[in-house]
Amino acid sequence: MLERMQRFSQFMQQKMTLFIFADIVLALVVGSFYPSLSDVLKPYLPAAMFVMLYPMMIGIAVRELKQVGKEKSTLLLANIMNFLLSPLIAFLWAILAFQGYDPHFIAGWILKLTVPPAGMVLVWTGLSRGRVESALLIQVVGYLIAIAAVPLWMYLLAGTFVDIDLMLISKYVFLIIFLPLTLGIITRMGLIRKLGQNHFQKEVSPFLPPFSSIGMYVVLFTAISGEAPTIIQNLGLIASLGGSVLIIYPLMFMVSLSIASWFDIDYPRAIAIAFSSTAKNHGLTLAIAVSAFGGLAILPPSFLPLFQVLLMLSLWKLSPRIQRVYERRVPSRQITGNAMHSKGG
Repeated sequence: MLERMQRFSQFMQQKMTLFIFADIVLALVVGSFYPSLSDVLKPYLPAAMFVMLYPMMIGIAVRELKQVGKEKSTLLLANIMNFLLSPLIAFLWAILAFQGYDPHFIAGWILKLTVPPAGMVLVWTGLSRGRVESALLIQVVGYLIAIAAVPLWMYLLAGTFVDIDLMLISKYVFLIIFLPLTLGIITRMGLIRKLGQNHFQKEVSPFLPPFSSIGMYVVLFTAISGEAPTIIQNLGLIASLGGSVLIIYPLMFMVSLSIASWFDIDYPRAIAIAFSSTAKNHGLTLAIAVSAFGGLAILPPSFLPLFQVLLMLSLWKLSPRIQRVYERRVPSRQITGNAMHSKGG
């Protein structure tokens, strides 16, 4: 049973792009011809969001926070990218490229580049010979910072395009991040105490991504089908999203590596920072967009995963070359086990 679930989990992750695409197409068809079905599903949307977010949060290893003192420079650079440069780049790009576009669409774009990194960052970092422990710590700290940073940036930046109630969006972000995170931490600690760390990793962790994915597909289907006529009338925005991702995401990736090299961060940590600044959390973005904005704000979190996954795959394929170029600038250091240390970090 466990091996089957592990294979199923790997299958779900490998085929995520295909499943998201099929989910979107089905939602557009159903929403166009059977709009009443979306109305039937809407009352269950909070439950679907919980199913999407709660397993995701159980997978967060908060115990990694004890490593903060050893990763100060890594965390500083990652959070500068995630919660300072990334939102500002999204805002500037919106001004340059999205003039005259639907304001809610622009708000969804800024939101997508303001949320913390996704769990898949750990996978991309590991496959690219990066330090997974650093990526995990960036993810954990990112969730905590996002509770305050996301409402503030949406108010300051997205508020230029749409009316935003700071207290209201703060409440949504609190409900969507803090409560599932708290419940996830409590659940994780209880399960580890009862089962032990090894049994938890082997018997519980494989079940978490499939459950989270199922919730995401339900939320995505409900959100897209409810806005199907509006989305079909604005299909050109999807091409704009694709073009924007192909420009902005590699830019953020390379800026992350450049800043890391300037601070003499070793490659394993630098690549963790780079993936963390580009592989943004789909589930959180979708949940906040549906709850706080609606309308075409759901387009970026719905369609960007299609482009983001393909781009991350491309960056992973290029990672051996990226590593060679990077290590010419920042020579690799002596590494003992997992205790890889960079200057100041």
